[in-house]
Amino acid sequence: MTTPWPPRRTVRRPFAPRVAAPREPVDPARIGRRVVRRRAKGMDAGAVAAALEDARFDARQDSRHEDLADDERGRAELAEWERLD
Repeated sequence: MTTPWPPRRTVRRPFAPRVAAPREPVDPARIGRRVVRRRAKGMDAGAVAAALEDARFDARQDSRHEDLADDERGRAELAEWERLD
């Protein structure tokens, strides 16, 4: 037969209230540029050109959809690929 755990002898103290630090607002364009730079590390010129063509294709496709037409991140990614090319 097993014996149960002994009861706790310490009194639990409540946690100190944590106040969240104010966060800076999300900037989709900055995120897009950072993603492109991260993906472009180690790429040669041919791979960057191929990625630029993919970004242009994605921009054309997004322009056909109403909810994606004003996507700030997509435009920033395309501009960053063009700058890297």
